[in-house]
Amino acid sequence: MQPEVVCLGAVNLDLLFQVRDLRPFQEVWPEVRPGTERALEDDDEALLKALLGQYADPVGRCGGGQAANTAFALARMGVAAALVGRVGEDEAGDFLLAGLAGVDVSRIVREGTSGRAYILVDREGERTIFVAPHTNDELSEEDIPQEFLAAARRVHFTSFVGSGPLAVQTQVAARLREPGPGRPEGPGGVEGSPRLSLDPGELYARRGREALAGLLSVVETLLVTETEWQLLGGGKEGRPGWAPPVVLVKRGAAGARLLTAAGQEDFPAPRVGAVDTVGAGDVFAAGYLAGRLRGLSLTQAVHLAVAAAAASVSGRGRQAYPDAAFLERHRHLFPET
Repeated sequence: MQPEVVCLGAVNLDLLFQVRDLRPFQEVWPEVRPGTERALEDDDEALLKALLGQYADPVGRCGGGQAANTAFALARMGVAAALVGRVGEDEAGDFLLAGLAGVDVSRIVREGTSGRAYILVDREGERTIFVAPHTNDELSEEDIPQEFLAAARRVHFTSFVGSGPLAVQTQVAARLREPGPGRPEGPGGVEGSPRLSLDPGELYARRGREALAGLLSVVETLLVTETEWQLLGGGKEGRPGWAPPVVLVKRGAAGARLLTAAGQEDFPAPRVGAVDTVGAGDVFAAGYLAGRLRGLSLTQAVHLAVAAAAASVSGRGRQAYPDAAFLERHRHLFPET
């Protein structure tokens, strides 16, 4: 079955640790602060593992990566979703694929060592993330089933660590927007081509707006946290001219902000007892995409996205991701058929 949404981004094994003190890690990486994300070189990973053995306690592991989380959340809600990317030809790769029930993983390339995200949780609950990309950063054009993506209704891009995969994504996005036989250029873009969205994450946002210019010029929707929006040069008010038509600023417990040419609108989040906030932004993206695919207006889809993210934080890992029953409880948002 052809998926409605294809997600293209890094797929990681999330390894969770409770840290007693972040200072030993900051002595090696002074730029590290609670709530930030840092990429690791191979030598860095060995050093990090040694420090974790001294100053942290392992909590568990789960599947991760923005693209994988979003694809899984979409599938849980009954949206046909596929994941394109790479996992290792190792036990971790087996574990990652087994945790993506309902997602079309037939186009995943298996080679090398699976990517890993070391998530350090301090006593205040703040998370500091170290990412070892491994096979993710070997993504090439040969890994991308272009016709498979072109047949989807939406393609959702998320971050990698290296510049090589970003260049591949930029080329893929440009080709998806090229006019061709049966796909003429129209007033709203290329007819018959999928709508594109981008969730850059902190790693891409730190590269700056110029590095992402190729993607920003062709995507319809940009999803960012407040920190990422600032890193890209976004202000507190309004949508700047360089931004895609729709900007969704994810504001955590405060909800979300929608920025369009018509202005901005804030969407408060319901109060919930948060157990685990990792991946909430990816579930937000899934809620938004599911809503738009099911005929919701822009504002209705944002309401659904906020509710989906809030639901997801009530359990650990992907345990509380919204499902078909969640959509049924929000049936009032959907148009009558």
